[in-house]
Amino acid sequence: MFKHTSGFMTGIKIPHLLSLSAVLILFLSLSASCQTDSLQVKIELKSSVNRSEVPFNQKLTFEVEASWEGEQDRFSITPITPPECENFEIVGSSSLNETKIEEGETKSLKIFRFTLKPTQTGAGRIGSIELSYVDNLTQDSSSLSTQPIDVQITPAVEKRGPKYRNILIGVIFLVLIYVIWSARKKTRRIEITREKEAERILPEKESLEEKTLKKLDVISEGVQKGRPESFSSDVYKLLTDYLKAKYQIVTSGKTTNDIIRSLSNLDMSSERISLLKRILSACDLVKFAGEKMEKEKREEITSQTREFLEQNR
Repeated sequence: MFKHTSGFMTGIKIPHLLSLSAVLILFLSLSASCQTDSLQVKIELKSSVNRSEVPFNQKLTFEVEASWEGEQDRFSITPITPPECENFEIVGSSSLNETKIEEGETKSLKIFRFTLKPTQTGAGRIGSIELSYVDNLTQDSSSLSTQPIDVQITPAVEKRGPKYRNILIGVIFLVLIYVIWSARKKTRRIEITREKEAERILPEKESLEEKTLKKLDVISEGVQKGRPESFSSDVYKLLTDYLKAKYQIVTSGKTTNDIIRSLSNLDMSSERISLLKRILSACDLVKFAGEKMEKEKREEITSQTREFLEQNR
């Protein structure tokens, strides 16, 4: 009776044990597969330049990119050493981390950028870069290297920016000159119109001296309104036109001394001739010697001109 029960129990346990063993084997197999997949993450390393030829007076960008599937914290990457370069010098560097999703999978990147400046024309070369890293999951360490890159350094090219800028400055300068010229021409035209209007409104009974004095007032008003540049030439023309109309003498093309000599034979006192000569000579200094006539001097000349005309009635 005992033997029969024992055999029966043994028959019951064996199928159960076989099933349990199969489940354990399958579980261990899946765990090993998952662990193997997680351990097989690798870093891909590549390097590139933004152009294969670079002019001597321009710069080149050299980029090293490390990428892997997973999050940024999967690997600890040691900062890389700048590459050894032939006919280039490194003038700047930077690095950045980037994470993106590709086909539903997370992909991490670490990018190193170097700015290179040519030191001479000809063949240039950028040496290899070694990247060392530690897998934070398995604590395994490893390293990768890039291949050297050859770049041709061509002669310097002309920069067009400054040329266009100079043309723009020249155009602006010409426009400014035209605006100033147009403004002065318009101002002068207004002055001539006012002078003609002043001449038209003068009564016939006014003497030549009174008409000339009113023209002098117009010149003085122009100075007060901020147009002193033509004061000396306007006063000189005012007086020579007056002498021509008063004494019928030729003043055009004559020097001040010639005009004064023409007056010596007329009925004019030496004091008035001396006063006239001082006025005309002061105007000559501005016209021929480039002397600047200040406000006080203009007021003095205006007063002397008025005095001469009033005395010469």
